[in-house]
Parts: sequence; C-alpha cells; structure tokens
Amino acid sequence: MAAFKKVLTYLVIVALFEVVVSQNIACCSNVYSQELVIKHEGQIGSKGTAEGQFKSPHSLAVDRFGNIYVGDTGNKRIQKFSPNGTFLLSWGSAGSGNGQFMGLHDVAVDPAGKFVYSLETNNHRVQKFDSTGNFITKWGFNGTGGRDAQRSPHQLAINLDGIVYLTDRNGNQILKFNDNGTFIGTIGSKGDKPGQFEGPHGIAIDPNNDNVYLTDMKNSRVQVLDSNDTFVREWGSLGNGTGEFSITAPGISVDSANGVYVIDKINAKVQLFDTAGNYLAGWGSPGKGSEQLNNPEDIAVDGNNKSRIYVTDTRNSRIQILGVEG
Repeated sequence: MAAFKKVLTYLVIVALFEVVVSQNIACCSNVYSQELVIKHEGQIGSKGTAEGQFKSPHSLAVDRFGNIYVGDTGNKRIQKFSPNGTFLLSWGSAGSGNGQFMGLHDVAVDPAGKFVYSLETNNHRVQKFDSTGNFITKWGFNGTGGRDAQRSPHQLAINLDGIVYLTDRNGNQILKFNDNGTFIGTIGSKGDKPGQFEGPHGIAIDPNNDNVYLTDMKNSRVQVLDSNDTFVREWGSLGNGTGEFSITAPGISVDSANGVYVIDKINAKVQLFDTAGNYLAGWGSPGKGSEQLNNPEDIAVDGNNKSRIYVTDTRNSRIQILGVEG
C-alpha cells in the first residue's frame, strides 16, 4: 500500500509539472529564433509642411491592410500612407473644432482597420474618424474620478471588442472607454508594485490573446495585463544595457509572432523581446544620420509582415523603417 501511494504521488507530481510547462509554453511561445538582427530598411518623409513631410511626428499606427497613419504633431494633422510608403491623404488643422488638433500626441487604429482614433493633450480629448478622415465622434476625460481635471492620457489602444484603453500619466492609471466614449473604469494606481504605475505611457494590445502591454516609464519596465485587467508579468530595470530602459520608454508594439518592440527615447534604440520578456535583438543609436534616432516617440509593426517595423524619429522629422531577420 505504501509503495502504491509513492507511485501515485509521483504520477501526480509529474502530471502537475506537465500542466505548468504546457501553460508556460502556451503563455509565452514565439516563432522567433534566438539569433535575430534588426536592420534599417529606409525612411518615409523629411522635415517640412508638404504632403508626405513631417514636423516633429509623435505617433503612428499600422492598420490590418498595412496602411500607415502618422500623427504629424507639428503640422497638426494626420497623414495616411500606403504599405509601400506612398502618401495617400491627410486631414486636420490647428484648433479645437471637430477634425482639428492641438497637442496631437497619439494615433491608433482599431483591429478591423475601420476607425482611426486620435489623442490630444492640449484639447484633452479623443477623436474618432473613419479610415479616410471623416469625423465620427469625440470625448473628454471629465467624470472619470481620480485626479479628474488633471488627467493627462498620452497613448491609446483598442481591443477586439472595441474597448479603448488610455494611459494616464498624471493619474498613474489606465482609463477604459467604450468606442462611443462611455467611461467604463480605471486600472491600477500609483506605485512600483505589480499592477501599479508611475508615468504609464506606451500601450499595445497583442493580436492573439488580447493581452495589454504597457511601458511603465518611471519604473523603467514593461507590464503585461490579461484581458481581465489582471497583472500577468513584468520585465526591465533602469539602465542602457540589454533588457534595460531609461525613464522615457514611450512606445510599444506587439506583432503576430509574439514579438514585443519597445522604443527608448533617451537611449535612442529599439529592443525586441518575446512575450516572456526575454531579449531577442536591438537596434539604434543617438544622432541625425540615416540609421540613427533623435528622440524617437513611437513604434508600430505591420500586422501582415512581422518583419516590418516603423518608428517615429521625432526630432529628425521622419519615419524610420526597420526589418527583422533571423
């Protein structure tokens, strides 16, 4: 009988181990090898006010068809480009009316590629457009509790259910709205514990599991939440080395192969991780050269081509195009 109990105990332990391993694999598997190289492939635009030119572009997004939307902050407009970088159209001007912008800080596209959302720090609002720039609706941040009047959302992302997430740097929370502007609630509080934030900025939602990835800037880390807003994992620390971040890591993007890209403004570089936070590759250095970055602010990945990455090279007033090999 004692021998039978020992065998049974052993089998239970083995079974539990297999469950844990299988859960970890399902959680954080990726198709990338461990020998990756990020390479520079070109750029879109240059400094100016003409079509296809930029003045301090601050944000960008890529829709499911590969079209690129750029928040051309200095020119107070959104520009749209084809997957090959050809200018298609633009909309916007200075002001606080519908379709106008002041402090254009972020632009995002819903997963279906139907709607474009903008976030303005000066006008304190979100605007919603169709993919050709026609105004649909708008909303502000009043009535959301917390620091209310001092809310300062900096980026936004939309999940498959049309829920809009905003990173609020002043309130150190994530705000949630329906896509018509109805306030749902908040996530997190100020602090450095799991699920807490200090200056949250970048946000991305993966296309596979609806997990939310955030750059918790002043804590120099990435945090991951599941679709129920529950903390899953974190990685990163303060520094300039592999897997480290400055206190200004404003942009993050997740591709269809479970690659997580983080842009670091002060360190002027891109780092690629798997969804478990393991470092895979990096690129970038400070400067104005053709393959350098000057205060980059945002990053986006083409959902149809995981090896095509776009970065807003803000102070150089251009979009850098990168590719992944390996």
